[in-house]
Amino acid sequence: MCRFVRDGYLVIPAAVPMRLVAALNDDIDRVWTRPPEGLLIETFEPDDKMKYIAPELRYRPSRTKLLDLYTVSEIARRVTAAPAPMRFLATIFGDTPKAFQQLAFWRSAQQAMHKDTAYVKVDTNAMQLAATWLALEDVVPGTGEPEFYVGSHRAPDFLFGRVSKWAENFTADHERFLASLHEDAATFGHKRSSFHARAGDVLIWHADLAHGDTSITRPNATRRSLMTHFTSAADEPFYRRTTQFAEKRAENCIFVSHYADVK
Repeated sequence: MCRFVRDGYLVIPAAVPMRLVAALNDDIDRVWTRPPEGLLIETFEPDDKMKYIAPELRYRPSRTKLLDLYTVSEIARRVTAAPAPMRFLATIFGDTPKAFQQLAFWRSAQQAMHKDTAYVKVDTNAMQLAATWLALEDVVPGTGEPEFYVGSHRAPDFLFGRVSKWAENFTADHERFLASLHEDAATFGHKRSSFHARAGDVLIWHADLAHGDTSITRPNATRRSLMTHFTSAADEPFYRRTTQFAEKRAENCIFVSHYADVK
């Protein structure tokens, strides 16, 4: 806990056994080749415009994410709710964790440094948010590995429109926000660090940790991973104002989705 408070992240080595990692990789292959009804991807293919569509295998190697795999995969739910990460999240939330957004990557999205609180909206409290990132294979340099500014969660708040931690409705401030993360790192001495995970390792980060992906220098290499956003059982993602798909309660985790019932 002390490291999480100080640095804004925690690594749990071998949090998910290799047999479950292998089973999840098999399940991901299954849903890409035989997509279940209701499963969606987010992709920019083929016209560089973001869209939500059913999985198409030709888009897998590109800037594409499987959305909320736990809605159709029992093994994804087991992996997401691995005991050690759930115990830690229950401690920081003081409540049962609720998984409400999941992205399965085949390759790195090469995201710029950002903070989740700008884009991922928890209705009741912007800071009731944390994320886990599970390596589904060993991560090597040059594959767009995760990176972050250590301690950046303790930097002063950037308020969009001077009133909100959410970027929505304040597009004019967005470039300034991204630049501020690097400026804060220089001002407060936040070291830039990357995560060369082993398969089964889990990275947990604070809602306000500045993080992103390094550049890809091995263009044909994969970086299979599973990222999940969580809030507490007592809180709700903002999308629940307009969508009420059925959630599923496991022993140590709740699952809910913007796109479909959790089966």
